[in-house]
Amino acid sequence: MKFAAVAALFSVASAASMQKKQAQEYKIVDFVASCIPHSVYCSYDFKVDHDPVFEPDHCEAFVQGPDSLPSVEEGKCPDNVAYTWSVDRTQDGGLDFKIWYAFNSRSNITYCHSIPASDITSENHGAVTTERYSGPSEFPATIFDC
Repeated sequence: MKFAAVAALFSVASAASMQKKQAQEYKIVDFVASCIPHSVYCSYDFKVDHDPVFEPDHCEAFVQGPDSLPSVEEGKCPDNVAYTWSVDRTQDGGLDFKIWYAFNSRSNITYCHSIPASDITSENHGAVTTERYSGPSEFPATIFDC
């Protein structure tokens, strides 16, 4: 009888330790942001690699610029509707990237990454100058950078 109680206790303890921990970092891959020359639109396109077992989830936005990369308040990910993302311009000309999902009815889990102004390039196209992201196409978004 004591053996059964001890065995039950160990099985509960080991099951608790096998529960998946909350990821502290998501990998953002294939990140592209650019404005279309002689147009009023810009696009953001990337994938969220949240688990090496699954394919990354695709996210995108096609928004009015016209020539500089604009802020995005609530971008969507067609592959995973649980994700929402945003991009905000910083005072120094960089971008603050965030992606989040609902943890419960009152809170979100948010992952962030700061894109420095040096990773934003202006390109002259005759009558117009447009911006594009020229940094690495893969970067980490972490819960610690928010």
